[in-house]
Formats: sequence, C-alpha cells, structure tokens
Amino acid sequence: MKKLTLLLAVTFVMVTNLSAQNEPGTPDQEGCKDYEGISRFQGATIHACSIINYGAFYLGLDVPGDIDFKGHGTFFTKYMEVKGKITNIQYLLPMETGILKVYENYNNTLTKAGYNVLYTEQFENTCFYREDYYGGDGGAIVIGVDDFYGNKCDKDYYYVVYSGVRDSLDIYVALFIGEDGDEIIVNQSVIEAVPLDLGLVSADNIAQNIKMTGHSVFHDIHFATGSADIDAQSDNQINEIARYIKQHSDKKFFIVGHTDNVGNFDANMTLSENRAKAVTNELVSKYGVDAGQLKAYGVANLVPITSNSTDKGKARNRRVEIVEQ
Repeated sequence: MKKLTLLLAVTFVMVTNLSAQNEPGTPDQEGCKDYEGISRFQGATIHACSIINYGAFYLGLDVPGDIDFKGHGTFFTKYMEVKGKITNIQYLLPMETGILKVYENYNNTLTKAGYNVLYTEQFENTCFYREDYYGGDGGAIVIGVDDFYGNKCDKDYYYVVYSGVRDSLDIYVALFIGEDGDEIIVNQSVIEAVPLDLGLVSADNIAQNIKMTGHSVFHDIHFATGSADIDAQSDNQINEIARYIKQHSDKKFFIVGHTDNVGNFDANMTLSENRAKAVTNELVSKYGVDAGQLKAYGVANLVPITSNSTDKGKARNRRVEIVEQ
C-alpha cells in the first residue's frame, strides 16, 4: 500500500482557534470566511481556517509513486510547486448531503467560473492518506475533526486540483472532499501564486517546468515593437534554453510565439511565428543547438495566460514558450 505525501514548506499564522467547533450546522468558526469568488456548498459551516502569507504548496498531478522527494520515498509521480499566499478553509456538511453531490457542485461551479481541472483523484483509484496531504513533516495546516487523520482506502473521497487567473494572478485550488465519521469534510486550499516566469528562467527550472507541465514560459526574450528582431538583452535567457536543450539531446521541442490581442489577428499570427523562428534560428546559429530538435510555430493571442484588458495582462501574454513534442 503506497502512502501519498504532500509537503508544505511554510510558516503560517492561524486565524482562529481550531478546537471549538466539531459539528456541521453550528456557526462558522470565529474569524473565518469564504475565499472571495468561491462560494461554499449550501448548508456548509466553516470548522477551521488558516492563512499563510507566503509559502510553498505542492499540487499533486498524478498518482503517487516510489520516488525520492525531500527524503520521502513515496510522492506524486507528477506535481507542481507553487508559491504565494495560501488560504485554507475546512468545511463540514451533514453526511446525508452526499459526497458525489458536493463534488459535482464544486466542479460545475469552478469550471463555469473559468477554472481548469488539472487533476482528479477518487476513491476508486488509490488509497489517500489525508494526514500527509494536509500535514507532512511541517504539521497540519488545518486541524481535522475526530478521526480526520488516517487511511481513506475504505472511504469515499474526491481530490481535485484546479487552475485559473484572477487580477493577473495565477490561482490554484486544491479540494479534498471526503467522509469523516458521520459528516462530510471539505478541505479547500487556494494558492494565489506569485508569477515567477517574468524574469530569467534557468536551465534547471526549465527542466522542472517541462517535467511538471510539459512546457516552460519565457518573458525575458525581448523584441522590438511589432518586429521579430531579438534584443541583445535576451541573450542570457536564450543561452539558458540552449543549455537545457543540449542536456536533452534525445528530445524534440516546439518553440512557440505568443502575442497580446493588440492589432490585426492575422498580422499577430505572422508576427508570433516569425518571433518563434527568430528564437529557433538564434538557438541553432549562435548556440549550436541541433536544428533537428526544434520546430517553430506562432499562435498569436489564441492561448492567453490572463486577460488582455490591462497592460500588465498584455505583458504576461507576450511570451515565448518551449513545449516538449
């Protein structure tokens, strides 16, 4: 039986005393409130909450496997580390509400609000050890109700990871919905991620990004406005990309150009492709990357990271990506 471990390398401030409330239907724990933009399931009450002003959260994106992660022998075979403000809320509901109904309500609400499902795990697939998911070596971030900690191989549960964007911030939501004695428990962690992709991305970080998500984003490659001419200040970033590609000579990659939504779409499509080709040519001619490993494409503003309604959003959407073929 494999044990799932999710570590939280953080220091956190508890918003409330977590020992007072143990039954669904009682008033919310003092000092706790819903996360803005994500409403609770009707009839739920808040048992506990905590806020971590800045911390690291490891989002599991695949089943656990026997891999070494920070000294632990079992961890997600695919995961994403995100850093930022973490808001944890623990809700209680009467058991007769039904776990499936709660899960479907959350899933429908979040997807309609524009959140994407990154991963779903449920009781049919594997055992889930919640004490590690919400605690690990750092101690529990949200204290559970009676019998919260323990093996859930014989209990129904859903674990889902979502991603979305709000106010140009990347938002991640990790939900655990499961049985706990004679009640349903909903653990909701919302991470407001600090954008780490606006500066130089090292070869090591490129490797981690591609391992986790299949691609890596670069904002430190600069072009003249409306042009595919690469600015000299982009050399450091292109060199890091070349280092990564040379370290993975057995793989092939797409170099993809992205624009914001300013101007004519067809012109932006051509511009984004020309920028991708310019980066590809630079990698081959200046840094000696094997041309057979690369293909260049442009997608204009078809795949935005965030809204183009602000200058900050437009800046995030203007980017180059490397995608593993």
